[in-house]
Amino acid sequence: MISFPTILLRLGVAVLLGAIVGVEREQRERGAGMRTLALVSLGSALFTIISAYAFLDLLAIPHVTLDPTRIASYIVAGIGFLGAGTIFLSRESERVKGLTTAASIWVIAAIGIACGAGMLLEATATTAIVLIVLVLLRIVEDAIVPHRVAGTYHLHLNVTSVTGQLIPCIYDICSRNSVTVEKLSVQSEPEGEVIGLICRVPGQGALAKVISELRALPGVNAIQANPQGTLMELKGAKHKAS
Repeated sequence: MISFPTILLRLGVAVLLGAIVGVEREQRERGAGMRTLALVSLGSALFTIISAYAFLDLLAIPHVTLDPTRIASYIVAGIGFLGAGTIFLSRESERVKGLTTAASIWVIAAIGIACGAGMLLEATATTAIVLIVLVLLRIVEDAIVPHRVAGTYHLHLNVTSVTGQLIPCIYDICSRNSVTVEKLSVQSEPEGEVIGLICRVPGQGALAKVISELRALPGVNAIQANPQGTLMELKGAKHKAS
């Protein structure tokens, strides 16, 4: 059995490394933050210590064998339930979110297991690599794939009335600007009618151009664009057809 100070050292390092990765998740306003990842790492380390050292006295009993890897394997399987709780489908963007946080929980469990097994140097190096992936690769990803920033938008057009040519004009404007309309709905309100659009845009420039052209349509009084939960209202005067 290892000494109590050694156990405290391993548990302390596990908490510290989990908290370090959790700070990055906390800054990104994710569900699993500093305390969550610190507890995941701590629990994984303690489970590993228990699995490896708590039942050594039983080896003196004849015909008794122990597999210290069994608890560690159950940690890997059980942590999936916690990670799954961070994955959800965003109603605003209609995209699956939380996968990176779930992966962070998974790798933090591995770091905790490494700490419990006494592989402190390896656990520290893995934590550094995790931070590189979460911080630096996000910058690289945004630079290489800039269109991921735009994503899905909800557009709400407040119009006086829905005429026969208004809907085809909306589709035509979106098509010319490479904006894909995934859903269109019309709702009647006391002040007029509201046309709701769920569309995917290739970038902010295309979105701004589409909004500008939609505002120029006759009968359009105001436009609201909702990018991933942030409401942006763009009001314009009623335009007449030239």
